[in-house]
Amino acid sequence: MDSDQIKRKARYEHISHNLEFASQLYKKAANSLQSGEDDQHYYSFVKEANHLIDEAFPERLVAQKQQVTAKPSVGFDWKLFLKVLIPIILVLITLLILVFSGTTGDMTKSWNSEEIQKNTAYPKTAP
Repeated sequence: MDSDQIKRKARYEHISHNLEFASQLYKKAANSLQSGEDDQHYYSFVKEANHLIDEAFPERLVAQKQQVTAKPSVGFDWKLFLKVLIPIILVLITLLILVFSGTTGDMTKSWNSEEIQKNTAYPKTAP
């Protein structure tokens, strides 16, 4: 036998020994529970048997997952800045195009105070 097989054989013997002893402890716990003894006595058997099983199968233990925490970003976040800035610029450009194309009124006309009074007179007189 090579060294790997010897190590596996020793590991399997260790596992079988732990499981055999854990089985005996579970039987003692069942007898203790049946006879109505103190719960602490029962739990000590179960706790020790569970420890032996965990020792026999270390891969059975599940490592706790690390909490995911938000990491502060280093430097300025240009993506967020551009996501906000580009729509604002597009709206302003659209408004300027509408104003200067004449769809919102004639902005090139100069108004004097007489024309304003004439156009806003109330009630209007018939021409």
